[in-house]
Amino acid sequence: MKNIKSAILAMTMLVGVFAQAKENATYFRAWQGFKKAELTNSQFADGLPSFMRDTVDIYKGRALNNYIVIIPPENKPDYIPDELALVALTSKQGYQDIRATAEGQRYADRHWDIFDKSVSKSADPMVDYAKEKPSVLIHNQSYDIIGKPIDWAHGYNAVFIGTRKADLSTENFLAHLKTHVDLAKSVMMPKGLRGYIVIANENYEIAYLNWSSKAAHDQAVQSIGGKQVFGDAGSFMDVLMYQEAVPFEAGQEVSPNHAYSTIQESL
Repeated sequence: MKNIKSAILAMTMLVGVFAQAKENATYFRAWQGFKKAELTNSQFADGLPSFMRDTVDIYKGRALNNYIVIIPPENKPDYIPDELALVALTSKQGYQDIRATAEGQRYADRHWDIFDKSVSKSADPMVDYAKEKPSVLIHNQSYDIIGKPIDWAHGYNAVFIGTRKADLSTENFLAHLKTHVDLAKSVMMPKGLRGYIVIANENYEIAYLNWSSKAAHDQAVQSIGGKQVFGDAGSFMDVLMYQEAVPFEAGQEVSPNHAYSTIQESL
């Protein structure tokens, strides 16, 4: 009887481990969407919530860990997409299986109701920065800076958009961005930074950040090291946006200069 109870306990613990692992994101899509030219900003904003709900509906419970959407400020440069999104998924295979269905194809086609197909796309496939250790950052490449699977639906999510200063060449911008993400990783990880996804563009940086808690984030930002990181960012980038990703509810409208976390769970 004792052996049976031990076996049951071991199996329960093992199932718990697998359940926890399944919640973590291991595959990412970093979307960059430009609105169709014929849509006004207001029409585009009106169309986004239903598209966001469609995204959650097709992936949640099947592969979706979290879906974080950025609506940049209205005064953004033209080269900044009108909407950006990090789709954090539990597996690449789960994503591909859904996209291969008729439902998945309808969802893929749904993008072109509001986005310009000629210029809207996901950034190049995600690079595991910690594993690959790239010597340079590549234009329009996305990077998982920390490289450890986490649950992006928990913790505190924030987003950052910084644009290249006008007097800086694109080559120097990408070179400085490389040293900047190394600095941010080394300073912020011990202070509670769990996830750090970056899109490196020759004109801008997009960063999705997941912290263990808001308190950890706030303390890190106010620390000497945190101020060093933000000071370094300001030396070669103009900050366009730094915002918390607030929970997105069904029926909710979206606004410029906001970010939304469509799946947000408390720890």
